[in-house]
Amino acid sequence: MRHPLLGPEIKLRRASHHLVELEQNEKRFFAETACRIAFDTETKPGHKLAKIVLDATPPEIMHVLAGEIIYQLRSSLDQTAVAFARLSRGPTKPKAVYFPTGDSPRGFLKACRGLYKPSKKIPFYGGLRHFDHDLRKAILRTRPYAGGNEELRAIFPMAQIDKHMELIAIGAAGSISLMSDISITGANTGFILSPPGDLNKGVIFSDLTPTGSITLNNANAKIEVSGQVNTGDIEPYSNRPLVPLLRSMLEAVIDAHQSFEDLLIRRGDIPPRITYWPSNVECLEDGTIQRARIVANPNPIEQ
Repeated sequence: MRHPLLGPEIKLRRASHHLVELEQNEKRFFAETACRIAFDTETKPGHKLAKIVLDATPPEIMHVLAGEIIYQLRSSLDQTAVAFARLSRGPTKPKAVYFPTGDSPRGFLKACRGLYKPSKKIPFYGGLRHFDHDLRKAILRTRPYAGGNEELRAIFPMAQIDKHMELIAIGAAGSISLMSDISITGANTGFILSPPGDLNKGVIFSDLTPTGSITLNNANAKIEVSGQVNTGDIEPYSNRPLVPLLRSMLEAVIDAHQSFEDLLIRRGDIPPRITYWPSNVECLEDGTIQRARIVANPNPIEQ
C-alpha cells in the first residue's frame, strides 16, 4: 500500500528546495546590486533629505519561486485532506474535498461542514463531512483562520492571489547598517536611524540644510546597507520579510504534516517509520531538511 501522505510530503520537500533557491537569489541580488545616494529637495521645503536608493528591483524569478512555494504548501494540505477522506469509513467524496480555511473561526467551521451545494441534485460536499472523528478533529486543531494559526492561514489567500490574479508582489527594503569615514556638514539631523524601508523609493538617512553636504573622507569611506526582499501590497501580509514569512509557513505545514502522520501511525493506517520532518526547519544548501526525528521502525516505508 502506498503511504497515504507520500504526495503531501514530496510537495513539502519541493517547497523546501524552492525556499533555498529563493534565499540564494535574495543574497545574490543584494551582493551584486549597488545603492546610491540621492538628495530630495521637494518633499520638505527648505530641507535637503539624503536618501539611500536602489535602482534595481528584485529579479523576476523571485516572484515565481514565492508563488511555487505557496502552491506546493496549499497542494500538500489539500492532498492531505483527500488522503483523510479516503481513509475514513463514511461517504466522504474525496474528489470534492479540500483543506478548509476561513477568515474567522465561524468561517472555518462553515468550510469544515462543507456548506456548498452546487445544485438541487447534488448534496452538500467539500469540507469534512463524514470524515472519521479523529481525522476531522486533527484538521480542526490546525486552526487556519485569522486569529488562529496565522502562518497556515496566510497560505490560502496568497495562493489565491498567485493562482488567479497576479504574481506575488515583492520589493527591495533596507536601511543603513554601517557608515564609516564619511562627513556630514550643515545638517538639521546628521544621521537618522530608520527601520527597513522601500529602497526603490529611497530611505532617508540624513536631513540637511539647503547648503549641507556629505563628503567621503578617503578611499576607505563606505556605506553598508542591510537589505531584504519584502512582500508588496498583499493585505494583511504587506511589507513582511519574504523569506522568513515563507519559512514560517513551511514550518507550519511541516508541523501539521508530522501530527497527521503520528495520528495515522496510532490508528494503524501506516506502520511506524523513520521520518524526516523536524519541528524546526533548517534548509541546507541542497534543499534537504536537517535533523531526522527517529521513530520506532520495525517496518520502514521506503522513502
